[in-house]
Amino acid sequence: MAELARYWTPVEAARRLGEQAGQLHAAEFAEVRNLDFVFAPSELYPLAPHARPPLPRIAAFAVDMDGTSTTTEPLALNALEYMVRRITGRLEVAQWPGLDERLDHPHVVGNSNFRHTEFLVQRYRDQIDRAAFARAFIEAVAWTLANMTDAARRRDVLRTAGHCGLGALLADSAFRRLVEGGALDIEAVGQHVAPLVAKYGPAFQPPHESEQVAAALDIYYMRYHAILGTLERGAAPQGLVAPMPGYEVFVPLIKGWLGPECDALYEPLRVHLLQQPALGHTAAELDRYRPRLARLAEHFRRQPAKLALVTASIAYETHACLRAVLREMAVRVQDWPVPADCRARVAEGLAKEHTVFDGLVCASDAWEARLKPHRDLYSLALFQMSVPRADYNACVGLEDTEPGIIALRAAGIGCAIALPNRDTQRQDYRAATEIVRGGLPELILARNLLLADDA
Repeated sequence: MAELARYWTPVEAARRLGEQAGQLHAAEFAEVRNLDFVFAPSELYPLAPHARPPLPRIAAFAVDMDGTSTTTEPLALNALEYMVRRITGRLEVAQWPGLDERLDHPHVVGNSNFRHTEFLVQRYRDQIDRAAFARAFIEAVAWTLANMTDAARRRDVLRTAGHCGLGALLADSAFRRLVEGGALDIEAVGQHVAPLVAKYGPAFQPPHESEQVAAALDIYYMRYHAILGTLERGAAPQGLVAPMPGYEVFVPLIKGWLGPECDALYEPLRVHLLQQPALGHTAAELDRYRPRLARLAEHFRRQPAKLALVTASIAYETHACLRAVLREMAVRVQDWPVPADCRARVAEGLAKEHTVFDGLVCASDAWEARLKPHRDLYSLALFQMSVPRADYNACVGLEDTEPGIIALRAAGIGCAIALPNRDTQRQDYRAATEIVRGGLPELILARNLLLADDA
């Protein structure tokens, strides 16, 4: 039986790391900072060597959600900006213009929600208004307990409230009647809790920075989940949660649900790429790529690829967003200029998450300290898809952020492709195998989904 652990001196540990790098053919390591409450300040990960396209075959795709396959990145940014406004008391644009695309966005996309919130709490520490913070947090506690059925979310907000000095609030009979009396509207919750804020607000005293971040995170979640609620009621703005361009073609294509009729899906991909002149594609060039679509459809019909969705969102957020995205994809498929039996086949495939995804991993499957850029979520995805270690170099990872790219390669996926979007374009993609700035349409049409032309 293998030893449970081996124990090294610092010198021996350094030698062992070198040996491990040789065994894995790793030429790079990534040092990933841990959250402040973790004993070790960082982890060292050997990174899988790059698997450069074109690939001889693709066994599986591991794909991020927010900003890579869905348009949900702006939703998270909206909730983060709301959180900063509430804890600083600067509710109007005239008081504070909002998150800065250059100074803030690169640090609040792609990591864990705790890490995003931690960055903003530290960045705006001097502007925090304790009374405003207390008011917003008490609102978040009341709203969460009144509206959320997610047991983990309720547990976390109760824990944070207790640690931040609000134990008496939680036991208050008026508070309990309020949160047990039915759902609260986010716009009206402030009026409901005003007497409680006056009574218990001064007791709000986060004992250290991690609890301050946890309290701010609860405010973020209130906003985020309130918007998701409007989405599930069909009242959210159009396009708030939708598939990224090309995703409704990418999924049925790699799953093997398409045939020669895939050629008819060329035009939307072409138009998307030509609308971005900076990419440098010409109409004549793209027309030469058109026959690739039918060949790709035949390739994946014979050798379907597995697909895993990997996200740092918690389960409630993940499933709410996926339901909306899959519904929208099914609606779009009905307008495809393909035979009715093809539309029916694809729509049937999109009807349920488990027929689309061979692996589905979210933050609720790990814990806050082990999200991207740690490897855990993508390692779980490979396990869920039953991909053997020998096939890791036949897997493709798609991400829009630096933390996601690091997580992919730390999990053993050497073909880690960056798909930047407007919110992530300033990220550092040095760890990426390749950068595809035209998103999924460019990956499918101009890059032949990373396969050789004759694959």
